[in-house]
Order: sequence, then structure tokens, then C-alpha cells
Amino acid sequence: MEGVGNRLPDQVKKSTGIEKVWSFIVNNGFIVPLQMFLLALIPIQFLYVIHIILTVSLPGILFGIGLQADFQKGFGIIISSIPHYLFEIFAFCLFAAILFELNKCIRIKLKNLFKKDKEGISLSKKILEVIKIYVVLTLPIIIIAAFLETYMADIILDLF
Repeated sequence: MEGVGNRLPDQVKKSTGIEKVWSFIVNNGFIVPLQMFLLALIPIQFLYVIHIILTVSLPGILFGIGLQADFQKGFGIIISSIPHYLFEIFAFCLFAAILFELNKCIRIKLKNLFKKDKEGISLSKKILEVIKIYVVLTLPIIIIAAFLETYMADIILDLF
């Protein structure tokens, strides 16, 4: 299970305390949503959800390995991961929901190139809506998740 941490950026692995919170915010709050946004601009439906699928499946595999190796320790890891995990996945799912609308708008614009009767839809309004949802909902939830991941997970894990 030690090798899985190699996937994290060096900045996250080496930092502690508030620096670690900031590293999580930069990675999960800016880099990942930017990747999801760029994937949503490609007119292939649900391509932007790949990150969420990977974020959900990798810990699931690790939880299974942890439970097989040492049930009590594995159970403690699962319980300590739940608070930040729920917030983080919820934030990404909210963002994916608005990216669905953006991607749909892009696909409609692409279809309009080949249709005689065109649907009137504003791409710029959808992009502004994505930015608004990101700033008002997604980013604050990810900031909360970063604090939970840095501080609360260790407190809960120490109980086991």
C-alpha cells in the first residue's frame, strides 16, 4: 500500500499542517477541476467523469487490501477516510453535473453546424454558470475536504 502514495504530487507528500491543506486545495480544488473542465470541452459525453471514477475505485481497492492485511487497521483507515472522502466526491459530482450541461451545450452547438433548424443556446452563459457553481459550491466544499483530510483523518485513525 505504500506504493500508492507515489501517485500524489511531491508537494503533497512532503508537506505538513496548513501547507498540506494548501497542497490538497491546489491539487483537488484547482488542478483536478481544470482537467475535468478541459475534458468537458471535448464533445464526448461523460469523458470528464473519468477522474471521479478513478478517485472512487482506487481507494476501494486499497480498502479491500487493508482489510485483508489487518482487519482492525483496515477498518480504521476506512472510517478515518469517510469524512473527507464524502466531501471530496460530493464536490466533484456537483462539478460534473454542471459540466454535463456544458458538454451538452457543446454537443448541441456541434449538431447545429449540420442542421437546418438550429437550437439557440449560449455557450458563454454555460461557461459562466460553470464558473459560478465552481466558485460558490465546489471550491468551498473541496477546501473543507482538504482540512478534513489533513487533520480529522489522523484524529479518527488514532482512535483505532
